[in-house]
Amino acid sequence: MISKKRYYGLALPIWECHECGWFDVIGSRKELEERAVAGWKEFENRPPHRPHVDAVKIRCEGCGATVSRVSDVGNPWLDAGIVAYSTLQYRTDPEYWQEWFPADLITESFPGQFRNWFYSMLAMSTIMERRAPFRTVQTYATLFAEDGREMHKSWGNAIEFNEAADNMGVDVMRWMYCAHKPETNLLFGYHRADETRRRFLIPLWNVYSFFVTYANIDGWEPGADGEASYSDLDRWILARLNQVLDRVNKCLHEYDPYGATLHIEPLLDDLTNWYVRRSRRRFWKSEHDADKDAAYATLYNVLLTLSKLLAPFVPFVSEAIYQNLASAAEREGCESVHHCEWPEADESAIDQDLLDRMAMAMQVAALGRSARSTSNVKL
Repeated sequence: MISKKRYYGLALPIWECHECGWFDVIGSRKELEERAVAGWKEFENRPPHRPHVDAVKIRCEGCGATVSRVSDVGNPWLDAGIVAYSTLQYRTDPEYWQEWFPADLITESFPGQFRNWFYSMLAMSTIMERRAPFRTVQTYATLFAEDGREMHKSWGNAIEFNEAADNMGVDVMRWMYCAHKPETNLLFGYHRADETRRRFLIPLWNVYSFFVTYANIDGWEPGADGEASYSDLDRWILARLNQVLDRVNKCLHEYDPYGATLHIEPLLDDLTNWYVRRSRRRFWKSEHDADKDAAYATLYNVLLTLSKLLAPFVPFVSEAIYQNLASAAEREGCESVHHCEWPEADESAIDQDLLDRMAMAMQVAALGRSARSTSNVKL
């Protein structure tokens, strides 16, 4: 049973002759226009719903009578269930359909879509082609207000998109979504946005601002590191960068942006709280030597690569960083960070021994800070 006697719903594309019993199913708007003998003007440029579609009449191929559409409507999931066929020219261009079927990814909120849209598509495709219409299903839980309740204007806890975009910032919202475990409900609001900004975007912008400030003071330009002398600290942060590139790529290939953020945020923390803090004197010193060039070149490389890595997550901040850091030659080839090749890890730069030794040094430093704090010893 796919139809019901209601006024509004999926207008079943079935025209039935009450004279001889003939009927036909119309497969597209174009086909309906070609076969219409009356009512097309009333329907043209309107959505395919009652009452407008009911005005269209076609000719019965059995007895020649003028035929109307059946009055019943269908459940919306009937239409939604064949989206992998109806939108890909399944009946008129099988080769085109085959090129795009099945979909690589389908995503929707999981509380209702497992038994609704996902099921409808799977059931319809199984009947029609004995194949699943999608390869990967990505779902997420429900968005609530920060007070844990559903958003309602009458409760005063609703935030519309335009308001959030203007007051929070789109990049803040995007990172907040990406860095949230998708199977748990997201409590959306300004306090959570401020926390995201403080934790991630402000440190990112601060390290970028630090580099730009001192590079401008010293007149440093990309490519000016021919005599650079790279330290273990430089090689370590480059190893960390490439290690994270490798891990993020694996996460994204598995449609796991949340997992990607779990690698990116610690990298930013290592960059700001370990690499830059221990390299500040290299930037501050007055003499312009190979060690200073290496520090500039390393931080420039990391920031430029990060702008490309972060582009799908925080596109506007990434674009701002890229536009200011990329050389004229690079911008000539890629006007936008979103035109650049996706960064791939250089496995030869991932020095695991160096990473392990630096991790141990960081752990020792953390234990020392903890002991000093416990003993109330000032620095």
